[in-house]
Amino acid sequence: MAQIVKWKEEVILEKLRRLSPERKKEVLDFLEFLEFREGAMKWLEFDEWATNLAKEKGFHHLTEEDVARIVSDFRGGK
Repeated sequence: MAQIVKWKEEVILEKLRRLSPERKKEVLDFLEFLEFREGAMKWLEFDEWATNLAKEKGFHHLTEEDVARIVSDFRGGK
């Protein structure tokens, strides 16, 4: 399996090497977009998990300000 992935990466690199500098820039921009989107999806999954946890624990009605105040009070920053 790892060999197949390596082979596919080599094919991609060969094709990339044949592109003009302008097209290489476009490829890089697209790769950065995909990387950003993947990171954003992780945050969305985290937000969904946190929302579900809040509902499950019964504190979904709290605002961000409420949570910040509770954390500050807990840490002794009253």
